[in-house]
Amino acid sequence: TARGVTTMLAQRYSSVVATTRAVVSASGARSGARQTAFKPARVPVRNPKPADLFSGLSVNSPSADPVARRGQRVTTGVGPRFDAVVSRPPPTEGMGMNHVLFVEIGMGADQHGQDATKAAVRACRNAIEFNSIPSIRQIVPGGYDNMKLHIQIGVPKGAVLDLEKIRRVFPYGQICEPIEVVEGGLMARSGIKIPEMGDKSDEFVIAVAAITIGY
Repeated sequence: TARGVTTMLAQRYSSVVATTRAVVSASGARSGARQTAFKPARVPVRNPKPADLFSGLSVNSPSADPVARRGQRVTTGVGPRFDAVVSRPPPTEGMGMNHVLFVEIGMGADQHGQDATKAAVRACRNAIEFNSIPSIRQIVPGGYDNMKLHIQIGVPKGAVLDLEKIRRVFPYGQICEPIEVVEGGLMARSGIKIPEMGDKSDEFVIAVAAITIGY
Protein backbone atom coordinates (compact mmCIF):
# COMPACT_ATOMS: atom_id res chain seq x y z
CA THR A 1 0.00 0.00 0.00
CA ALA A 2 1.01 3.65 -0.24
CA ARG A 3 1.36 3.86 3.56
CA GLY A 4 3.68 0.86 3.58
CA VAL A 5 5.87 2.32 0.83
CA THR A 6 6.07 5.65 2.67
CA THR A 7 7.12 3.89 5.91
CA MET A 8 9.82 1.90 4.09
CA LEU A 9 11.26 5.05 2.44
CA ALA A 10 11.31 6.88 5.77
CA GLN A 11 13.22 4.02 7.40
CA ARG A 12 15.80 3.95 4.60
CA TYR A 13 16.26 7.71 4.83
CA SER A 14 16.84 7.51 8.58
CA SER A 15 19.38 4.73 8.05
CA VAL A 16 21.32 6.76 5.48
CA VAL A 17 21.38 9.82 7.76
CA ALA A 18 22.61 7.75 10.71
CA THR A 19 25.36 6.12 8.63
CA THR A 20 26.54 9.51 7.28
CA ARG A 21 26.73 10.98 10.77
CA ALA A 22 28.74 8.01 11.98
CA VAL A 23 31.24 8.35 9.14
CA VAL A 24 31.66 12.07 9.74
CA SER A 25 32.09 11.52 13.48
CA ALA A 26 34.73 8.84 12.95
CA SER A 27 36.63 11.06 10.52
CA GLY A 28 36.66 13.87 13.05
CA ALA A 29 37.93 11.57 15.77
CA ARG A 30 40.82 10.37 13.60
CA SER A 31 41.88 13.94 12.92
CA GLY A 32 41.80 14.83 16.61
CA ALA A 33 38.29 16.22 16.41
CA ARG A 34 39.81 19.43 15.23
CA GLN A 35 37.36 21.58 13.32
CA THR A 36 38.34 24.56 11.24
CA ALA A 37 36.25 27.04 9.33
CA PHE A 38 36.07 26.56 5.60
CA LYS A 39 38.23 29.01 3.69
CA PRO A 40 37.74 29.30 -0.06
CA ALA A 41 40.84 29.29 -2.19
CA ARG A 42 42.10 32.71 -3.09
CA VAL A 43 42.72 33.30 -6.75
CA PRO A 44 45.55 35.77 -7.28
CA VAL A 45 44.60 38.80 -9.34
CA ARG A 46 46.87 39.10 -12.34
CA ASN A 47 47.38 42.29 -14.27
CA PRO A 48 44.91 44.49 -12.42
CA LYS A 49 45.83 47.34 -14.76
CA PRO A 50 44.83 47.25 -18.44
CA ALA A 51 47.66 46.56 -20.83
CA ASP A 52 49.09 49.56 -22.65
CA LEU A 53 50.16 48.55 -26.13
CA PHE A 54 52.43 51.58 -26.37
CA SER A 55 53.77 51.84 -22.79
CA GLY A 56 57.37 51.13 -23.77
CA LEU A 57 57.56 53.82 -26.42
CA SER A 58 58.82 57.35 -26.21
CA VAL A 59 56.19 60.02 -26.71
CA ASN A 60 58.41 61.77 -29.25
CA SER A 61 59.13 58.57 -31.14
CA PRO A 62 57.35 58.27 -34.53
CA SER A 63 56.53 54.64 -33.69
CA ALA A 64 54.64 55.78 -30.59
CA ASP A 65 51.83 56.96 -32.84
CA PRO A 66 49.11 54.27 -32.82
CA VAL A 67 48.23 55.10 -36.42
CA ALA A 68 51.82 54.55 -37.50
CA ARG A 69 51.89 51.21 -35.69
CA ARG A 70 48.73 49.82 -37.24
CA GLY A 71 49.26 46.36 -38.61
CA GLN A 72 52.34 45.77 -36.44
CA ARG A 73 52.63 42.99 -33.88
CA VAL A 74 53.44 44.28 -30.42
CA THR A 75 54.11 42.58 -27.08
CA THR A 76 51.87 43.84 -24.31
CA GLY A 77 53.83 42.37 -21.42
CA VAL A 78 50.71 40.71 -20.04
CA GLY A 79 51.52 37.38 -18.41
CA PRO A 80 54.42 35.32 -19.80
CA ARG A 81 53.95 36.75 -23.31
CA PHE A 82 50.86 37.90 -25.10
CA ASP A 83 50.97 39.51 -28.52
CA ALA A 84 48.37 41.78 -30.03
CA VAL A 85 47.98 42.97 -33.58
CA VAL A 86 46.97 46.60 -33.91
CA SER A 87 44.32 46.64 -36.62
CA ARG A 88 44.86 48.42 -39.89
CA PRO A 89 42.48 51.19 -40.93
CA PRO A 90 39.95 50.21 -43.58
CA PRO A 91 41.42 50.96 -47.02
CA THR A 92 39.62 53.80 -48.77
CA GLU A 93 41.36 53.57 -52.13
CA GLY A 94 38.78 52.88 -54.79
CA MET A 95 35.85 53.34 -52.42
CA GLY A 96 35.09 56.92 -53.40
CA MET A 97 35.50 58.31 -49.88
CA ASN A 98 38.25 59.71 -47.70
CA HIS A 99 36.98 58.62 -44.28
CA VAL A 100 35.43 55.28 -43.37
CA LEU A 101 33.09 55.35 -40.37
CA PHE A 102 31.69 51.81 -40.16
CA VAL A 103 30.81 48.75 -42.22
CA GLU A 104 27.44 46.97 -42.12
CA ILE A 105 27.16 43.28 -43.02
CA GLY A 106 24.06 41.49 -44.27
CA MET A 107 22.89 38.18 -45.70
CA GLY A 108 19.93 37.39 -47.92
CA ALA A 109 18.54 34.37 -49.74
CA ASP A 110 16.02 33.45 -52.40
CA GLN A 111 14.87 29.95 -51.58
CA HIS A 112 12.65 29.49 -54.62
CA GLY A 113 13.11 30.94 -58.08
CA GLN A 114 16.92 31.21 -58.12
CA ASP A 115 16.71 35.04 -58.24
CA ALA A 116 20.11 36.45 -57.30
CA THR A 117 18.81 40.02 -57.38
CA LYS A 118 16.16 39.20 -54.78
CA ALA A 119 18.82 37.58 -52.57
CA ALA A 120 21.16 40.59 -52.96
CA VAL A 121 18.37 43.08 -52.16
CA ARG A 122 17.57 41.13 -49.01
CA ALA A 123 21.25 41.09 -48.05
CA CYS A 124 21.48 44.87 -48.40
CA ARG A 125 18.28 45.38 -46.42
CA ASN A 126 19.56 43.03 -43.74
CA ALA A 127 22.74 45.10 -43.50
CA ILE A 128 21.02 48.45 -42.94
CA GLU A 129 17.65 47.73 -41.34
CA PHE A 130 18.91 46.83 -37.86
CA ASN A 131 20.96 49.98 -37.31
CA SER A 132 20.15 53.44 -36.05
CA ILE A 133 22.83 56.12 -36.39
CA PRO A 134 21.17 59.30 -35.07
CA SER A 135 24.44 61.27 -34.95
CA ILE A 136 25.22 61.14 -38.69
CA ARG A 137 24.49 64.87 -38.99
CA GLN A 138 27.11 65.58 -36.33
CA ILE A 139 29.68 63.09 -37.69
CA VAL A 140 29.44 63.67 -41.46
CA PRO A 141 29.99 67.20 -42.77
CA GLY A 142 26.80 68.00 -44.63
CA GLY A 143 24.83 65.24 -42.95
CA TYR A 144 22.93 62.56 -44.85
CA ASP A 145 23.29 64.31 -48.20
CA ASN A 146 27.08 63.98 -48.08
CA MET A 147 27.19 60.52 -46.52
CA LYS A 148 28.74 58.03 -48.95
CA LEU A 149 27.96 54.36 -49.37
CA HIS A 150 30.24 51.76 -50.90
CA ILE A 151 28.27 48.63 -51.74
CA GLN A 152 29.99 45.27 -52.10
CA ILE A 153 27.89 42.21 -52.88
CA GLY A 154 28.96 38.58 -53.05
CA VAL A 155 26.83 36.24 -55.18
CA PRO A 156 27.45 32.78 -56.63
CA LYS A 157 29.38 32.58 -59.89
CA GLY A 158 27.25 33.31 -62.95
CA ALA A 159 24.56 35.25 -61.08
CA VAL A 160 23.03 38.25 -62.86
CA LEU A 161 21.99 41.27 -60.78
CA ASP A 162 19.62 44.16 -61.43
CA LEU A 163 21.73 46.90 -59.84
CA GLU A 164 18.94 49.49 -60.07
CA LYS A 165 16.82 47.45 -57.64
CA ILE A 166 19.79 47.33 -55.28
CA ARG A 167 20.26 51.11 -55.46
CA ARG A 168 16.63 51.63 -54.47
CA VAL A 169 17.26 49.84 -51.16
CA PHE A 170 19.17 52.84 -49.77
CA PRO A 171 16.93 55.77 -48.80
CA TYR A 172 19.70 58.39 -48.47
CA GLY A 173 23.39 58.93 -49.04
CA GLN A 174 25.50 58.96 -52.18
CA ILE A 175 26.23 55.52 -53.63
CA CYS A 176 29.83 55.27 -54.78
CA GLU A 177 29.80 53.85 -58.27
CA PRO A 178 30.24 51.26 -59.44
CA ILE A 179 28.54 48.81 -57.10
CA GLU A 180 31.14 46.11 -56.51
CA VAL A 181 29.88 42.62 -57.33
CA VAL A 182 32.21 39.74 -56.51
CA GLU A 183 31.98 35.97 -56.56
CA GLY A 184 30.79 34.82 -53.16
CA GLY A 185 27.69 33.87 -51.26
CA LEU A 186 26.49 30.30 -51.69
CA MET A 187 24.37 28.17 -53.98
CA ALA A 188 22.66 25.81 -51.55
CA ARG A 189 19.81 23.32 -51.93
CA SER A 190 16.34 23.63 -50.47
CA GLY A 191 15.59 19.93 -50.94
CA ILE A 192 12.42 20.60 -52.93
CA LYS A 193 11.61 21.97 -56.40
CA ILE A 194 8.36 23.92 -56.72
CA PRO A 195 7.71 24.94 -60.32
CA GLU A 196 4.72 27.06 -59.27
CA MET A 197 7.19 29.35 -57.44
CA GLY A 198 9.49 29.65 -60.45
CA ASP A 199 11.92 26.92 -59.46
CA LYS A 200 14.09 25.50 -62.20
CA SER A 201 15.85 23.29 -59.65
CA ASP A 202 15.99 22.78 -55.88
CA GLU A 203 18.85 25.29 -55.54
CA PHE A 204 18.48 28.51 -53.62
CA VAL A 205 20.71 31.53 -53.87
CA ILE A 206 22.45 33.09 -50.87
CA ALA A 207 24.05 36.53 -51.17
CA VAL A 208 26.11 38.58 -48.74
CA ALA A 209 26.62 42.33 -48.62
CA ALA A 210 29.11 44.71 -47.03
CA ILE A 211 28.00 48.35 -46.90
CA THR A 212 30.79 50.78 -46.06
CA ILE A 213 29.64 54.13 -44.67
CA GLY A 214 31.83 57.22 -44.77
CA TYR A 215 32.31 60.63 -46.33
